[in-house]
Amino acid sequence: MNCQHCNTIIGNDQENYTLCARCELRFAGLLMQAARDITPLHDSLDATLHPGGHSPVRIQPSTPPTPIRLEVLDLIDLLDAVTTELWARLHGVDALTPQTTPTTPLSERLLDCAMHPRLASLPDSGMYMTQVQRLGQQIDRTLDPPEQRREIGPCELCGTMLTAGPDDQWVTCQVCNREQRTLTAKLHRLQLLCFDRTQTGTASQIAKTFTHSGITLKRHRVTMWAQRGKLTPTGKRDGKPTYLYSDVYRLTIAPAA
Repeated sequence: MNCQHCNTIIGNDQENYTLCARCELRFAGLLMQAARDITPLHDSLDATLHPGGHSPVRIQPSTPPTPIRLEVLDLIDLLDAVTTELWARLHGVDALTPQTTPTTPLSERLLDCAMHPRLASLPDSGMYMTQVQRLGQQIDRTLDPPEQRREIGPCELCGTMLTAGPDDQWVTCQVCNREQRTLTAKLHRLQLLCFDRTQTGTASQIAKTFTHSGITLKRHRVTMWAQRGKLTPTGKRDGKPTYLYSDVYRLTIAPAA
């Protein structure tokens, strides 16, 4: 018999198992991680809360009553429903009977499921593992908001705008699943900006774009080029002069020209 999750062949001595030993440990780890995330999830219900992620000490709660984040509440309810159903299946209880719904906290039910001896022999263990894995990914995105990621450039294959975190070396397109280096995508975006004679930005915007693409450029240098007459402003944005990316690129690669 093959494992329902990774399709690995399970030994004859474990013919009644639906998960291999490796996936069983991974499934138990996912359940225990979800149990640890219950407290920060409840703390993140506050709509005006500064997200603390997986580090509770970063949380900055507000004092007045504030509205809750409905998407976090829905995520907790969905995790509760999946855990309750899995808990009932593991204990041989009809999950559709209201009287059998456990009254224990969600975190305790998750730990109970993680340590249950039937976790790897349940007929639908693979399905439940996939559900908990997806919920764990949603929890991670909730606790560590994607606002920390920024656009780095279009995908080389389909043109979809890619996003990456400050420490990501590789990025995978969500549309075509093409994997590419983060620095390559940044340089490609910079190339598009520099070879388009219509793209302009302020000194700080241009310097930030160049620096994020791997070419260190300080705002003061752009301003200095403008003061020396090497850069001609094309207009103003928020009261600040704007310059062509192509002109700044020319001076960056040949500053003495």
